[in-house]
Amino acid sequence: MKINLTISSDQAVQAFYVFFIVHTLQIGAGLMGVPRILFVEAESDAWISIIIASLCIHFVVWIMLLILKEYESADILGIQEDVFGKWIGRLISSAYLVYLFSILLAVLKNYIEVVQVFVLPEMSTWLMSLFLIFLVVYSLLGGFRVMVGVSFLFFFGTIWLVFSLYKPLSLMDWSHFTPIGIHSYMDILRGAFKMSYSVLGFEVLFFIYPYIRNKKDIHLPLHAGIFLTNLLIFLVTVVSIGYFSPGQLKESVWATLSLFKIIHFSFIERFDVLAVSLWMTVILPNLIIFFWMIIRIFRRSFNAPEKPTMYTLAVCLFIASMLIEYRINIDKLTDFAAKSGFYLVFIYPLILYPIVKIKKRLKKGHSS
Repeated sequence: MKINLTISSDQAVQAFYVFFIVHTLQIGAGLMGVPRILFVEAESDAWISIIIASLCIHFVVWIMLLILKEYESADILGIQEDVFGKWIGRLISSAYLVYLFSILLAVLKNYIEVVQVFVLPEMSTWLMSLFLIFLVVYSLLGGFRVMVGVSFLFFFGTIWLVFSLYKPLSLMDWSHFTPIGIHSYMDILRGAFKMSYSVLGFEVLFFIYPYIRNKKDIHLPLHAGIFLTNLLIFLVTVVSIGYFSPGQLKESVWATLSLFKIIHFSFIERFDVLAVSLWMTVILPNLIIFFWMIIRIFRRSFNAPEKPTMYTLAVCLFIASMLIEYRINIDKLTDFAAKSGFYLVFIYPLILYPIVKIKKRLKKGHSS
């Protein structure tokens, strides 16, 4: 496998677009239910869990950049084979495949279930799944820059939904946050751990780094995108804790979407239906980028042809979406994606960085 990649100018993008890629990949199905997940663990101190998790994310991203800067223009797949060798590198790539496919399927199934609950109860799962997978494949046929363009356009198409939270914000009961700090450190840390599924996606940096032209300018847009994600999670969690009673919030699976139910306009009777419909433009970049990352692994690590891999993966995803039906199975899938993502996205870079440094130092000493 070639370690450092040469990307043609018609496929490379400016570092500015990393902001949109990372942010749109992080904001997806996880944001719909993160307030309840955090509240179950840390209750009124869930906002502290978010701050701790946010700091950890920025630290891990900093480590990821240090790893990538040890190479001229490499992705994680090339780095792994350079450091660990062909077979161990492919084994770790296989672990990435399992994780990425599980999170891809979890995002797809969670959104389909939301549509069936809020908008179209009678819609068949296979029809919605087929429609979304078709859009993903159609977008990927356009190449990497089309994927980036989808993230860029859909960011501006959905960011305005944040301002619709003004109504529940005005009805918050601030006493729900007092007294502060009554929960144990372990409860708060468990809340920070549970947030991992909602912020997964910044590992895309390991895959898109060779496609960035001005790599030296990647820091600001990357950290800005992650900061905005954490800010939105903080906002919806605080509003949810202040608006819902503790019992209501623990029972509300999609607390973020439930907040839209109280918003009314003279020309829109149910704003939550509109919000769920527009949420497809939030989910679609998730599906497209995770799909692209899986194809990238097959192509780089296993020399699989791109288009046949894409079509085969689409069929497998469609079949898997049919086999997983009930909420309990979706929860198990989501938990698996979150736990595997925690080790691959948060822990693995911390282990890989010192190994890369030692490897580079040994090579430098040997060449000297």
